[in-house]
Amino acid sequence: MQNASMQGSTPSGTSSGQDPEAVLDRASAKLSNLTDSAQQTIERFSQAASEAATRLGDKGRDFWEAQGPALDKARNYMREHPVATIGIAVAVGLILSKRLSRR
Repeated sequence: MQNASMQGSTPSGTSSGQDPEAVLDRASAKLSNLTDSAQQTIERFSQAASEAATRLGDKGRDFWEAQGPALDKARNYMREHPVATIGIAVAVGLILSKRLSRR
């Protein structure tokens, strides 16, 4: 029996009669294009990540600056209303205890 799929094949593996060097050059060019495209994509992602980190840093700084007046206001409330502060703390503790004990 003769294998029909082997008929007409060439030893170099190029059945279309193309020059192996030409095939290699085209493959090399395509690989170069793919590498360039990947590099551009990485640069775009890197730039987007850098911009996001900058925005996040700005938001964190804004939050940190806003925290000071809020803490001062809370401290003043606790000094002016110590009994209410203790009641609020006990209520929050009980709520958290019940929530966490159910799990």
